[in-house]
Amino acid sequence: MGIYYIDGKRFYQSLSAGIRRLLTRQDYLNKINVFPVPDGDTGTNMGFTMSAVESSFNIEDNVSISQAAEGISELTINNARGNSGAILAQFFTGFSEGVKDKYKLTPLEFSHALQIAKQYSYDALMKPKEGTILTVISDWINAIHKVSSNTTDFKKILTHGLNEALISLSETPKKLDVLSKAGVVDAGAQGFVDILEGINNFIHSGIVEERTTEAIVETPSVIESISFNEKYRFCTECLISGNDLDRSKLKSKLTEWGDSIVVAGSNSRMKIHIHTDQPKKVIHMCQTFGTVSDEKADDMIRQQHDAHGIHQEIAVLVDSGCDLPEDILRKYNIHMIPVRLNFGPEHFVDKMTITSGEFWEKLETNPHHPQTSQPTPGDFLRQYQLLSSHYKQAVSIHIPANVSGTYQSALLASEKLDSMPISVIDSRSGSIGLGLIAIRIAEAIIAGKTMNEIHTITEEAIKNTTLYVGLKTLDFVVRGGRLPASVKKIADLLRINPILSFTSKGIKPVGKTFGRKNILGKFKKYVEKTINWNQPLRIGISHANFEEKAFEFRDDFVQKVGKENVFVSEVGPGLGAHAGPGAMIIAIQILRDSLND
Repeated sequence: MGIYYIDGKRFYQSLSAGIRRLLTRQDYLNKINVFPVPDGDTGTNMGFTMSAVESSFNIEDNVSISQAAEGISELTINNARGNSGAILAQFFTGFSEGVKDKYKLTPLEFSHALQIAKQYSYDALMKPKEGTILTVISDWINAIHKVSSNTTDFKKILTHGLNEALISLSETPKKLDVLSKAGVVDAGAQGFVDILEGINNFIHSGIVEERTTEAIVETPSVIESISFNEKYRFCTECLISGNDLDRSKLKSKLTEWGDSIVVAGSNSRMKIHIHTDQPKKVIHMCQTFGTVSDEKADDMIRQQHDAHGIHQEIAVLVDSGCDLPEDILRKYNIHMIPVRLNFGPEHFVDKMTITSGEFWEKLETNPHHPQTSQPTPGDFLRQYQLLSSHYKQAVSIHIPANVSGTYQSALLASEKLDSMPISVIDSRSGSIGLGLIAIRIAEAIIAGKTMNEIHTITEEAIKNTTLYVGLKTLDFVVRGGRLPASVKKIADLLRINPILSFTSKGIKPVGKTFGRKNILGKFKKYVEKTINWNQPLRIGISHANFEEKAFEFRDDFVQKVGKENVFVSEVGPGLGAHAGPGAMIIAIQILRDSLND
């Protein structure tokens, strides 16, 4: 029985089948990803882009093809990730334009709409490259165009189109040397063909695949030896909303900051993708065009290490409420997902689109007190999906649930992932305290401990880590609403300096010093009095724009516990917004666990 028209419901059902096929293939696509850079995330990005359609689009029986296409276009633009994801989003935007005001489509009308989608797909890129997803999209659409005037049956034209797409996919290595050398087809092109195969299977059988992950086909070993030689480090993306957005001008401006540029969307909403070394400057430039949201900046060097480097089978993930310097994160292979913050209408990604110096300056001069927002479950899910392609298990440890929703976001995301077991843990600490705990977990993984042993070591590390916060002033904790102004007045009157810590009821005072002179020196003496020095210790110091004092503390502690057991970092926005400049944090960790057994 033939199919002679498609309306909104049929379009959505068929695409949903294609998406499910794509989702079963994410890990494989990640494994064969070598272009434009071998960072091993094409499958994750395409899956994230398209899964929003299935999870968020509500289809009704009488929905038109125009309505369905418009809704799918909006969802893919909003959720587009990566080069291929942005191209897919632009493809659906073009298709939506091609079916505007139509209730249903004949094969010939479908072909005409695809021609517009093809043009939109090419227009999204500054430098379209053949041998990629673009080539397969083009060859598929050309094949459909040739037969759509001779048949009225969608089954026949889509089967013919799929056959041509498979041929086109097999020839991608002939058009890109990097694919030929690696012995693989283009990952984005393969993902598009996977969608077509899911659609074709559905229209012939009426059965939608279950969302189970396929066994990974062994990939050529040559991929493992591919080196990362990309000129730029960060895969940077954002969404721009506004009126009459100028795509041509925006693309021209982006060329000043990097390459692999994709601009997808309409003149009111555009998704930007660029490889750059200056994510902050790119985001700032985009803000001159309209309202910017959904910013991200992935470190492609770290991703390439995950995909092709030598590492353990268990990953460690923290949020950026964990204050560890970049060199320590790299040394212990600790992954970090950033929190977001805003000063009024200005939005930033922690440690990516705002520098520490800029943060402290804005904290003192901006009339808006900063607000932080935890990563969303979607942010965590994308990170988990990416890690699951390269690790067998993960430990995801975060700032306490009683001070942030970050832990809950991580937990919700972990429950949606079937491809890898994830242990989501409340650290009951933050800043450099969370950092010391994460280091201990990483050391246990490096030592080859089992997951049960790692859980035991983690609980011991949490129990044996105490964090103290010393404030130079109470002004910022009052501005942030964490302390009533009346309490500050009393503290100032009595010259009391509260010392804070993480407790079961949140961040609360646990001690105090007196006098306004040498506040931080008194804070250090208070902490030292709590320490039993006759045991193995590790000490973390995190400063709020007061590096000189932090290193003075470090030198003193090094004499007591050794250089290898003292870590220094800078306080991030999570605590810095409330602690204020000049604050100091000291974490004491007793090394009393079974790591060396």
